[in-house]
Amino acid sequence: MKIESFSPLLKELPKQTSSQKANTKFSNLLEDFIQDVNNDLHASTKAQERLMEGKTQNMVELMSTIEKADISLRLATEIRNKALEAYQEMMRMQI
Repeated sequence: MKIESFSPLLKELPKQTSSQKANTKFSNLLEDFIQDVNNDLHASTKAQERLMEGKTQNMVELMSTIEKADISLRLATEIRNKALEAYQEMMRMQI
């Protein structure tokens, strides 16, 4: 079995220009991530309301929406915890 290299795949990936890299700031990425988590939580709430009202047709879709919101919230919590740990570690450093 011959294993192909990844170089042809890497050539097909879109390349970012330097102006795109400069416009992508950490704060923007963080705001987008938080907005996505918020949207997932709102979708989960609406799905739960539809379930309680008996208006749901597809239970698999409903459960996947709820689980997606749960996983998104857990990820956001872990990112926050890691950021706090990193901050506390920097504060403990002696100069």
